[in-house]
Amino acid sequence: MKAKGFSIVELLVVVSVISILLAVSIAGFPQIKANLSLIRQANNFQQDLRIAQEMALSGALYKDSSGIERQIDGYGVFVDILGLGSKKYIIYADKSPGNKQYDSADYIILNSDFSLSEKGVKFQQINNVSLNKTSVNFSSSKIETSINQLNFGQSSAEFIFSLESDSSKTKKVIVNTAGLIEVK
Repeated sequence: MKAKGFSIVELLVVVSVISILLAVSIAGFPQIKANLSLIRQANNFQQDLRIAQEMALSGALYKDSSGIERQIDGYGVFVDILGLGSKKYIIYADKSPGNKQYDSADYIILNSDFSLSEKGVKFQQINNVSLNKTSVNFSSSKIETSINQLNFGQSSAEFIFSLESDSSKTKKVIVNTAGLIEVK
């Protein structure tokens, strides 16, 4: 009479296959986590650009910390890899009369520092602009997108995010002067 069930050899084979699959997935977890942080930060930056764009298009007024409405000419995002660092950017309201770029007279809406939320991710560079710094400004009065310090003949800025541990792993956020914002 033949007994029903699994033999000890069959059970050992199944347990060893499961162990190998588990070991492989655990070994790759830190890299998977880093890649997800990179993707998440690129998408967060794209979202912040779109928020500034939407505020400008809606004609939203800026209220300062005292609740006083201030006259502005648009909203934007400022990135300066050397000045602010490779993990920070500023969302600002362009104080009227606006100059379509961030300066010390503008109202800061948000100082974004992603060094704690997305560890291991940084701005690697900004393509098509001078000195790795630029303001992307969305005008309220005219439906217009300005990119400060854009190189001659260029119509878009490319913000390159990378992993600190592997600079070959990148995500690109592209903004053009027509206002299109995309992540690649």
